[in-house]
Amino acid sequence: MLVGALGVPHAAAGDATGLLRIAHLSPDTPDVDVALAPLPAADGAALTDPGPDVATGLGYGDVSAFTEVRPGSYAVSVRAAGTGRSTPPVLTARVDVPAGEARTVAVSGLFADLALQPLADDLSAPPAGSARVRVLSAASGIRSVDVGLEGGPALATALPFGRAASAVVVPAGRSTVWVDGAPGSATALPVTWAPGSISTLLVLDAPGGGGQAVRVVLDAAGPAVVPTGAVEAGSGGTAGLSVPLPWALGAALALAAVSRRGRVLAVVATAVLAAAPGAAALGDAPARDVPAPAVTLATETRLRAAAPVRLQVPSAGVDTALTGIDLDTAGALVPPSDNTLAGWYRQGPAPGEAGPAVLTGHVDSVAGPAVFFRLRDVAVGDPVLVGRADGTTVRFTVTRVARYAKGAFPAAEVYGPTPDAQLRLITCGGVFDRAARSYPDNVVVYASVG
Repeated sequence: MLVGALGVPHAAAGDATGLLRIAHLSPDTPDVDVALAPLPAADGAALTDPGPDVATGLGYGDVSAFTEVRPGSYAVSVRAAGTGRSTPPVLTARVDVPAGEARTVAVSGLFADLALQPLADDLSAPPAGSARVRVLSAASGIRSVDVGLEGGPALATALPFGRAASAVVVPAGRSTVWVDGAPGSATALPVTWAPGSISTLLVLDAPGGGGQAVRVVLDAAGPAVVPTGAVEAGSGGTAGLSVPLPWALGAALALAAVSRRGRVLAVVATAVLAAAPGAAALGDAPARDVPAPAVTLATETRLRAAAPVRLQVPSAGVDTALTGIDLDTAGALVPPSDNTLAGWYRQGPAPGEAGPAVLTGHVDSVAGPAVFFRLRDVAVGDPVLVGRADGTTVRFTVTRVARYAKGAFPAAEVYGPTPDAQLRLITCGGVFDRAARSYPDNVVVYASVG
């Protein structure tokens, strides 16, 4: 017997982890609370504690945030919302979460035949200039649904109630989705696919009956264009030395100068991230006579975060202005030419938005240490503060500090899409190669919002 508290084990810094979330897709099932517990390693051992709740008050059409867990096998327990964890679950199921992968457990079907359906999520980066979309059919009022993009691919064809379609890569930008939920009817819905995003599109019964509703859930976000290779952010060979006092005094004066308040007003652009499920090829869709919509779009409007203008990393002595940076002709990230500044990769998420916001700066130059000279001193748990043009500040907490050989830089890990707001700080490290005037490694600081 396994007795005692069975918490959901969060991985320590650097450990390979998995992601798990819950989707309530049963139209006639009341709100639920969902608990998660690791299964006992011994065969036949009883699980006596359902574990902590990973979702509470989850209603029809809701999808919880991803929970980070250690790889392994888990028991998912569903009970009525508001009841204690000692309440016998309505439903339990086993789900396996591999390292580095994500799973969605869907509470699906009608209540009389309720089931828990584990679904694998592909959170890898879609090709440049595109997004990835998957359709889940959770509308009991229709036998099957077809969904497709105007002038583009089918997202789902004859998808039955309670089933998931395969993920489809779609062009980023504005588009129109055609939804066929019944013979002879079709509805056109305007959508916008954010480049680098991964979304799940839910086809649901409309509230109060009378048709279906379409809702988009942002699974993860990443850069519109993923940088290639490592970052060249040092050429002076001082990163292994202590800071000379004269330079330290000069740096202090420089940092004091750039820290003078000078707020820049910014216009915050809005990006509507909404979409619908997949359908059969509808090449002649524009010419169709569309009746009054039987399908409504539950639009989710996401305001683009204000641009970052300042970075503070107290444990590394960093207090600097931020400037926008881009890629070189080879696709590699280019730090600011001004060694006193850090740069934000503006083709990626802004700090505070879902996805990895990428900031980089030089460790040194031929003139001496630079803005990220002490980045290697950062430790897990240290705070990182990013000031934005609208006057707000986003607080991050360091979760990992890693050093990678530039020849084996893990671009997918560093720049890949994430479901939550994260931060990457990148500079050079290792033993300076004086002949090449370069460092062999990159130091990457990983941080999560909060």
